[in-house]
Amino acid sequence: MWGFERGAVLRLVTRGAAFGVLCSVAVTPASAQPAPAPPSPARQFPAGPIPSGPAQIESPAQTGPAQTGSAKPAGQGQAPAQARNPAKPPTQQQAASARKPGEPSEADVCYGATGADAPTKVEACTEVIDKGLLAGGPLALAYLHRGMSVSGPDSDKRSKADFRTAVRMYNDAIMAQPLNPHLYMQRGVVHQTIGEADRAIIDYSDAIRLAPRETLPLINRGIVLYLRKDNNEGAIADFNAALKINAKEISAWTNRGIVYRKKGDVNQAISDFTTAIKILPDKIEPVSLTRVPDTITSQLARSPQQEANRIALQAAFVHFQRGLAWFDKSDYDKAIADFSEAIRLNPRDASPYVGRAASYMYKNELKPAIADFSESIKLKPGQAFAHMQRGIAFHRIGDSENALEDYTIAHELTPKDPGPLVNRGIVYYTKKGKFEEAVADFDHALKLNPKEVNALINRGVTWRQRNDPDRAIVDFNEAVRLGLQTSEILKLTQKDKDGKKDPAASQTADQVANAYYQRGMALIDKQEYQAAVKDFESALEINDKEPRAYLGRGAAYLKMDRTKDAVADLDLAIKLAPGMAFAYFERGAAYHRIDDYDNAIADYTSSIGIDPKEPLAYINRGMAKIFKDRVDEAIVDFDDALKISPDDINALIQRGFAYGLKKDYPRALADIDDALRLSPGNPTALYYRAQVMGFRGDTGRAIEDYSQALRTDLRNPRIYASRANLYSNLGEFENAIEDLNNAIRLRPRDANLFLNRGIAYFNRGEYAKAVSDYDEALKVDPKMVPALNNRCLTRAVMGSSLDAALADCQEVLNLSPNDPYTHDNIGLIYLKRKQYDKAIAEYDASLKVDPQRARALYGRGLARSRKGEGPAGIADMSTASGIQSNISSEFARYGVN
Repeated sequence: MWGFERGAVLRLVTRGAAFGVLCSVAVTPASAQPAPAPPSPARQFPAGPIPSGPAQIESPAQTGPAQTGSAKPAGQGQAPAQARNPAKPPTQQQAASARKPGEPSEADVCYGATGADAPTKVEACTEVIDKGLLAGGPLALAYLHRGMSVSGPDSDKRSKADFRTAVRMYNDAIMAQPLNPHLYMQRGVVHQTIGEADRAIIDYSDAIRLAPRETLPLINRGIVLYLRKDNNEGAIADFNAALKINAKEISAWTNRGIVYRKKGDVNQAISDFTTAIKILPDKIEPVSLTRVPDTITSQLARSPQQEANRIALQAAFVHFQRGLAWFDKSDYDKAIADFSEAIRLNPRDASPYVGRAASYMYKNELKPAIADFSESIKLKPGQAFAHMQRGIAFHRIGDSENALEDYTIAHELTPKDPGPLVNRGIVYYTKKGKFEEAVADFDHALKLNPKEVNALINRGVTWRQRNDPDRAIVDFNEAVRLGLQTSEILKLTQKDKDGKKDPAASQTADQVANAYYQRGMALIDKQEYQAAVKDFESALEINDKEPRAYLGRGAAYLKMDRTKDAVADLDLAIKLAPGMAFAYFERGAAYHRIDDYDNAIADYTSSIGIDPKEPLAYINRGMAKIFKDRVDEAIVDFDDALKISPDDINALIQRGFAYGLKKDYPRALADIDDALRLSPGNPTALYYRAQVMGFRGDTGRAIEDYSQALRTDLRNPRIYASRANLYSNLGEFENAIEDLNNAIRLRPRDANLFLNRGIAYFNRGEYAKAVSDYDEALKVDPKMVPALNNRCLTRAVMGSSLDAALADCQEVLNLSPNDPYTHDNIGLIYLKRKQYDKAIAEYDASLKVDPQRARALYGRGLARSRKGEGPAGIADMSTASGIQSNISSEFARYGVN
């Protein structure tokens, strides 16, 4: 049988929103693996959440812009800007005198100076509010922080009440001090926090008018312009104005860099971030873990430690931003360096861990990626993106249990996102053999988004796994239609005047090309090779550098006996993907498909040399070695696959089959039963258990397992054909023919199926039907020696077409000289023609190859007897009967006594 093939469509780390976008790779017949390499993703990260407002960050890969005097990465709430030196009310000073040295005040906790969690902050803010420990602006800030931190039932109402109280208090303060720019700044931040961008801009503009030499209101207005109003140019103008006032204003450089990156000018963004980093002190200590200020308290600078923390936070943020920009440029080593520095400076922020993990993913360094995603989840639980990407990493290292868990959590966190469902479905059918669960996930994903092309493609691949290429093609057709709804194929690949491709169009192009590729593979399943070639060429029209399409076309050419064209395509695929394991793997699968096991083994070995952690390469190489009668070596390969992926049901099944070939039935059945425990009712495991049962002579159990497999895999021609073989061995030719009818219906261009049904008809004495089936087999494969031989014999038995029979046998001798079966059949023809010398010569030729051939001995005996050489003839027939007791009745059926 063919080897398993790999590939999948996964949501992988990209430069799109939240590091997430689609990645397309392929899958084909019996099993699959996650993609070996990420795609070319979209180009841009969003800038992030509110820069100086207190909203919690929703997306794990996003982060807020910098603020004057501080920088706040993602994963932590950000508070509004604060006047740099507000006066403490007497009540707070009195409260401070009662504290132990170094103990933070309730206000410190409320403002976030201690890094307390949200419930603790709510408790502290409530205490300072209820006890009257603060007044004026500081009290307004307490209401603002409590509103930011509340959670639970009616939290929205309570938040809004606190925000409105803060606004009212600032309104009162402004009425009393209408020329105080800091009050306008603070009220602007509250308006920004609650989503009232226009009112925030008005307040920041009033602050600018009242304090034209202050940079803070310019920076905050610029932040609102690009985040809330999508006014990038206005934001850049404000940052430029701030830099004219103070050329060393780090937050202005940082925020301008964010805007340039948002505009797609990554090089200018990197330049701005680098300038900001150069302004920072040379040696910066990490943020103190005992008192971590947020953006409010960082403005107060009430102690040297808080000032040091402010600088560390600022440095961590700008390194994080530059890391994102390096990520955009695919310079993952520089990105990792910046993310690592951000982590060193502020190890409690989840965002740089996510960024570094994403970079590791693109470098295919999966274990450090998993470690970083895990740390980010520990720091900030509930990140759907981090669970999704960690799931992909687990998926790619073969840890299907953890992959399923992460995809499930990601789905629960984002129930309207089809991505986790698509990836979970892939694990179900590739690793668990749970086809129904896989299809259910793809169906659910398509209910969420009927245009989810990856769900269609993977559902189609699952149908292929279930031996239903027709249903697969329906899904692939729809995937192609959706991809081309708004664009012509060639438009998908057009570049703009700067030579860049639109990211969305590129993604659509990849999806359409993958759909063509997958449909081509389904057409190969249906033995419609010319149509498959057209699909592969359509994929190449979109991307002529895609190695998979060449591999697919090469496989089709191999089946069409266009060996030279096939080798050219297969070799070109390797050149297009130098050093890529999947290219060698797929070429090996193509050779495997046409039973060229030597070339298949060589390519699987090359794939393993490049990527020794891919279990499927070991499994396929082991399967190819079985066909070369290297069973012990095959078992070693299956062992190696199971070391990498201990619950890989395909490795267990194939190792069990190999033990069965060695007649080690206990170990064979133990492996296959383990696979069935992992995947109850798995039809592939049942199929191979039936094979092992057949080896050990337990025909009844074998038929039972084949029948059980067919209950869940009704469209698998292999199961019907194997059960038919058992029925034929039992002499139950009617059942055999019924099974072969089903197999032929499912695979109408398989010459072997027609050959076997012809044999069954022959054994039932229905010679005309047998000849008809041999005719069909030879239409598919004109050089099929068994079909020619059997048609020759059947025609000889019928006696009405002896010339045609002789022509068939002569064709066999042209293809396979000295074939003993052919000489036997020609001998029968000459017996019927009463040309006994010629008959004896043919039987002699057969006996020269095999002196113990009962049919040749008996036929020669008949010829000798009829020629008058009675004793010699009787001796030959007696010897033949001793070898095969029913040989005389066989010749009687042939019409020769």
